[in-house]
Amino acid sequence: MGLRSGTLRRAAVSCVVLAGFGGCRAWPQQPVVSKLELEGLDDLNTGALDEQLATTETSLLFGIFPRVLEYSTYDPAVLGKDTERIERWCRARGYYEAKVYAARVVHLDAHHVRVELAVELGEPVHVRRVDARGLALLPPSVTSKAVRAIDLREGEIFDEDRFESDKSELSRVIADGGYAFAHVEVKSNVDLVARAADVTYAVELGTYSRFGAVRIDGLGEIPEKPVRDTLNLHEGDPYSVSELEDARTALLNLGVFSSVQIAEDRSHPESGRVPLKVTVRESKLRTVRVGGGAVFDVLRLAAHVTTGWEDRNFLGGMRRFSIDARPGITFFPTRVPTGGAPFWAPERILPEFHLRMVLRQPSLFEARTAGFLSAEYNLFPVLYPISADEDPHHEPVLGYNQIRASTGLERAFFAHHLTLTPSYNWQANFPFSYRGDAAKSLDPVRVSFPELVSTLDFRNDPLEPTRGLYVSNSVQVAGYIFQGTVSDVRVRPEVRAYTRGILGRRSVFAARLGFGFLFPKDYGSSLNPSSTLGQEAAVNPKDPDVVADQQQLLLRAFYSGGPNSNRGYPLRGVGPHGPIGFLVPTGLSGVNCATANAAELPSGCIRPLGGLTLWELSLETRFPISGSLWGVAFVDASDLTREVMQIRLNYPHLSPGLGLRYLSPVGPLRLDVGFRPVYLQWLGHRHLPPSEEQPNSDVLGVPMSIALAIGEAF
Repeated sequence: MGLRSGTLRRAAVSCVVLAGFGGCRAWPQQPVVSKLELEGLDDLNTGALDEQLATTETSLLFGIFPRVLEYSTYDPAVLGKDTERIERWCRARGYYEAKVYAARVVHLDAHHVRVELAVELGEPVHVRRVDARGLALLPPSVTSKAVRAIDLREGEIFDEDRFESDKSELSRVIADGGYAFAHVEVKSNVDLVARAADVTYAVELGTYSRFGAVRIDGLGEIPEKPVRDTLNLHEGDPYSVSELEDARTALLNLGVFSSVQIAEDRSHPESGRVPLKVTVRESKLRTVRVGGGAVFDVLRLAAHVTTGWEDRNFLGGMRRFSIDARPGITFFPTRVPTGGAPFWAPERILPEFHLRMVLRQPSLFEARTAGFLSAEYNLFPVLYPISADEDPHHEPVLGYNQIRASTGLERAFFAHHLTLTPSYNWQANFPFSYRGDAAKSLDPVRVSFPELVSTLDFRNDPLEPTRGLYVSNSVQVAGYIFQGTVSDVRVRPEVRAYTRGILGRRSVFAARLGFGFLFPKDYGSSLNPSSTLGQEAAVNPKDPDVVADQQQLLLRAFYSGGPNSNRGYPLRGVGPHGPIGFLVPTGLSGVNCATANAAELPSGCIRPLGGLTLWELSLETRFPISGSLWGVAFVDASDLTREVMQIRLNYPHLSPGLGLRYLSPVGPLRLDVGFRPVYLQWLGHRHLPPSEEQPNSDVLGVPMSIALAIGEAF
């Protein structure tokens, strides 16, 4: 990452390009550290060491733009302190003879240096003996956990951090087993001559303990009974650290307290009781929300207003009731021009509306189970790209009146890391035409299904995660004994992972892998070109059976592409494409959208059809630029197929891209630009097959997609 010849010229250009973002600042008086190299530490994980050093690498945007991210200047005095920190850190890892024997500063140019530090670790100190005393007095179930809590083993390199961590974990395990007054004393005896360490863990159990009286302070409008029900801590119950942590998390998750503190009184160990004092601070119980937003992409220009009201103590009992409304309009056919199409001025206003009401009851049957009931109404158009050879004044626009209702339970397990949400859902979709006769041959679609959503969350922050793992899955069973006009099984698993430090200590690397599996019972044949209905869909897309099949796919099939999916493609741009009978444009004068050869279809006939099997993969690195401005480099890939359980890897639809994030009070404002390199959409081929090609998807003649949104992609 060091800067070579020509860098100053590029830096000047970058300052002009990035000036609008406030990324360029005056050059410092001292040289900037472009590269910090630590030699001799290849066998150690230096991630924690990097955070302790004052001399760090200057991060560069895309490897070439200086002065944009945080920089580090070269200071000999600071470097001297850092050498001491390195030696001390190595000794804590078990290398007591470690020495920094060489420190070289290489001047790359007038403004940049490379710092090289060579470390000689020497022979490490190994653990010779581990002695754990007092564990035999514990109950067998607690003893096994306590033994596992001691991670340091004989023969391993003696690591002081692991040694101290073992003490904390051992204390926690014993206390969680009911021994609140237990005392753990640790001792290490290091023999430098023999390069050996003897470690001792001595446990004094004390009296087996139980919870004492539970006192709650800080309540105002919130009644005490539902708070106690949610706490689920009772005098006389066995003492447990896990129960205390679970109770605190449960109270915070109610959303009515800004802070929750649980203080333990361990001043009377002879009593065997631990009284608790729970101090809460009530947050604002009623909130009014007002906002707005706009969308301008390849499908539409739209604006909306957002209003909402929430009461977190509705009718007492900490019931939570919220109502949100979002009226909006789409200026049809105005959109970002693609595929050589002109810029169309607004010709018609398409109204939209979203209304959602949710009632949530905590501690419904027991302390950790919440119940919910929701109702929703949506009014929205179904929009697709318009080709240059179409007349948008004759474009049919389909709309839906959608009614949805849901009721279910939510239960958290394992210190709120696992959440299960079983529910029963019903929705009805009533088609209508914003313009043309798009809904003329369509019947309402009703879907009735139970659903189980499960999440496993080990992220450090649910809103802005920087490390951790998140796993989710949704299973729906529609129709069958539950009635409705659609019968299928829909499964949607996904895993996300986050870590720090790949492009600097503040950068965040995020990854997402998701799948979608749809098992339709009485529809979907029009996707299969080898089936009778599939052949009919190619030569006669307006056949009533084909129309009914494709409408159900429109509402239940998977789609890929867009700002929260594959960002190199427009919304629903990945996967099977072809004519949809009820959306054949009338603006294509003299054109027949019915032909068995997809390559012969004009672009105006092509619409995304959806698919039955989906996979999506996203990798991205988020890095700070200046203040609240962050940058993102990402690679997305996905594929969508017509067959059940058919996963193809030779159609990756690979889309690398760059983005910007502005951290606003309402969440990250996001701009992403994704590209579609040739030969990486269908491996070994320059273009996708006609049946999967998205026409008119280029922006300014470049195979790419631009997305503006609020919130991270995942």
